[in-house]
Amino acid sequence: MNLNKINGLLNFYKPCGVTSNKILQKIKKQFRPKKIGFIGTLDPISSGILLICFGKSTKLFNYIIKEKKTYIVTSILGITTNTYDSYGYITKITKFKKIKKNKIINIIKKYKGKIKQKVPIYSSCKFNGIPLYKYAIKGINIKKYNYIKIYKIKLIKFKKNIIKLKIKCSKGTYIRSLINKIGKYLKCGSHIIKLKRIKIGKFNIKKSLKLKDLIKIKKIDKYIINHNKLLKKYKIK
Repeated sequence: MNLNKINGLLNFYKPCGVTSNKILQKIKKQFRPKKIGFIGTLDPISSGILLICFGKSTKLFNYIIKEKKTYIVTSILGITTNTYDSYGYITKITKFKKIKKNKIINIIKKYKGKIKQKVPIYSSCKFNGIPLYKYAIKGINIKKYNYIKIYKIKLIKFKKNIIKLKIKCSKGTYIRSLINKIGKYLKCGSHIIKLKRIKIGKFNIKKSLKLKDLIKIKKIDKYIINHNKLLKKYKIK
C-alpha cells in the first residue's frame, strides 16, 4: 500500500526492547509514505504511545509535542546505574533499612510543580548538534538542564524495594532523571526497570495500534486520525 496521499496521525503502541526510530523505519518500509515522523521519543526500555505523523501532519510537531504526557514507571531502590535504567551498568549498590510508605509519599510530593531537571548524559538530547550520549561514551559529561513541570505524581505500589508511580508531566521531562533524583533523596539510589507512556493529551494507550496488528493489516488509513481533524483539534487555520 502506498501512503503518499495520506495526511494524519497514527496512535501506535511501541513495545519495549526497540528504539522509536526502528519502529518508524518498519512502518516506512511496510507502507512507503512520502513523509513520516514521530513525536516524543521513547527509550528502548519504554513502551506505550508513540505518535506517528504522515504527510502534512508532520508539520504539527510543535503543537502536539506540547501535550501533557502520563507515564506508569516502576523502579528499584538500592541500585544506581549510569543510564538511570536497567539498560545501563551498575555504578553503586546501597544497603538500606526498610522505608515507610508515608516517607515515599512525602518525598514525591516535593517534585510536584515546576522544577529544573538535569538531562541524562545517556540521551539523544543534543548539545552543539551532537547527542549527549556520544559525549558520554567518550567520557565527557555535558551538563544540560530543562525546566519541566510535574502536574501529578502518585504512588500506586510500594513493596520491599520496588516503587511504582503514575506521573503526569510536561514535554521535555525525563522520568529516568526524576527517579534518579528520588533515589538520591532517599540516600539509597534507584533506577527504572519498566516505563510505559499511557497518554499524550487525549491520545490514549487503549486505542493504540500494536505491532502484531500492524503486520497483519493491509489498509492502515482507517487507523489514522485525519489531518483536518487535527487542525480543528489544535485550532489551526
